[in-house]
Amino acid sequence: MAREFSEDVRIRVKDGLRELRSIVRQHRHDHTSPVRSSGDVGREQPFPVREIEGLLGHAISAFDDAMTVAERLAPLRGPASLGAPGPKPLQSYFRGRDEARLDGARAFRRDLYRLAKLALEQKQFSDFRVREIDFAMVHEALEKREVERIALLRSKTTAEEREILVAGLTASLFLQLERQRPIRLAAHDSGQEAGAAVNVLAAIAIACGLATLNLEGAPASGLMEIAILAVDARADRIHAAMATDDAQAALTGLFVTLLAHLN
Repeated sequence: MAREFSEDVRIRVKDGLRELRSIVRQHRHDHTSPVRSSGDVGREQPFPVREIEGLLGHAISAFDDAMTVAERLAPLRGPASLGAPGPKPLQSYFRGRDEARLDGARAFRRDLYRLAKLALEQKQFSDFRVREIDFAMVHEALEKREVERIALLRSKTTAEEREILVAGLTASLFLQLERQRPIRLAAHDSGQEAGAAVNVLAAIAIACGLATLNLEGAPASGLMEIAILAVDARADRIHAAMATDDAQAALTGLFVTLLAHLN
């Protein structure tokens, strides 16, 4: 329990640092500043405010640049790492209790966080935030609600039964991702932002479904490209299925056909 608590704190600290990084970038010395009002012109400034602001801006820029270099040097940490593997089969993220459970939960949130950043970059979004703690919440929800289906993934089934089973889990994963909303986009139109974020989450779920069916070990970049194209082509149907009284059943039926076609 103590380790699980410390893990939760660690994830939240990481998300907090990412939020801080985003704020820091808004205060770089080379960031465009708002125009001062006419009332400020000619006002006496006994303390060298502008000079201090300039020094702080340069210090913040140096900090931001150092973090950027560190991210690029970290092996296989960035989503753009060439040949980085895609997600594992879903059952590998749920391993029972204690040490194995924590390892599975950690791998789940790291893999999906990486997929989210990769998908957003492939769709050429430049201003976004991804919260790792939300992926931890998704893992916890699936662990509680999908015990039977996850157990069936380790059993012998026919090809047709497995496709339906994986489609159901893919739909459940997508709905949990949509509830938690780990992605925040800085779009001007809130409706456009919400729709784009949902499409990315659907692509992540489909990539996990493909890895569970038959594409384990496929490169993350290629897998996400396939999933993104599939979602973009069927976005209207996916959003319509989400609006039905039984979104789980509607999405499962849609994903059965989609995964079978892509696999």
